[in-house]
Amino acid sequence: MGFRIGCRADDADKHASDVNCLVYKKGKLYSGGNDGKIKCWSNDLTKLAEVQAHDCPIYSVAASDDAIYSCSSDGAVKSFTLDNLSPKEKLIHEDHTEFWKLYHSQGCLYAGDDEGSIKVWKNNQFFGSLLTAEPIKDMAVSHHIVFTVKDSDVCITEVKVDGETLQFGVKKTYTGRAPLTLIGEKLFSFVNREGKDIIVHENNDASHFPEVTKVEGAHGMVINALAGTTWNDKPTLFSGGWDKKVKKWIVDGNTIKANGDLDLDLVVNAIAIGDQGRSILGAQTVILSVRRLNNLL
Repeated sequence: MGFRIGCRADDADKHASDVNCLVYKKGKLYSGGNDGKIKCWSNDLTKLAEVQAHDCPIYSVAASDDAIYSCSSDGAVKSFTLDNLSPKEKLIHEDHTEFWKLYHSQGCLYAGDDEGSIKVWKNNQFFGSLLTAEPIKDMAVSHHIVFTVKDSDVCITEVKVDGETLQFGVKKTYTGRAPLTLIGEKLFSFVNREGKDIIVHENNDASHFPEVTKVEGAHGMVINALAGTTWNDKPTLFSGGWDKKVKKWIVDGNTIKANGDLDLDLVVNAIAIGDQGRSILGAQTVILSVRRLNNLL
């Protein structure tokens, strides 16, 4: 079953260079680009607001119920209002650090850097930091479990933020590389070191996060983006990369089945999952950022 491009951002509204990251929150899309800007978009990709968040490329954005957070190669993590991108505060600025990935979960902001450290803010107050196996290129948080990866190993760390100090311990490591994504509450996915196979594991501490299924040669070239969700009670995964294809997958028990694909004329950088039932690509909302022409599709 195929899907199609439903809309594109106007040329005048696009980022001046590559779009690196996306997050979807409360019916709006937020994009961060190499031009240091965050832009806010409606579901039909009409630009609603923008801010010059950094003087350097933005690597990642994350959203809470009232704020958008951004990080950059300038060593800063900043926050902006969710509604109109007005600046709120600078959470940290370290001249010799590059923050590569942000993730917000249950009132906590996690910021992973190029040295493998994750700093944690709880209710916008700095709470502590932890050290992982390698630099943090991608990250996901599921309750008390933090998944991190760059290009060698997926590290699974238990993190406790309910006391007065941050406590953590490594639970498991697997061979793999970014990108990485949660698929609903029960699964997570990443790619192999060569970047072309998709691997799905169970998100279950009690069973030690076992592998569920994989698809070899999912893409002909390196995969840059994964985005997982649950639609109609089915674990669903979207992937995209250097082969200029977007593919949809359904995880059914211990198998993963192809469920549609789209050929693009551009390399896919990031994928965000929107509200179910809205049509930007196909029957549900899938929003892509693509390399080179700075498009949002």
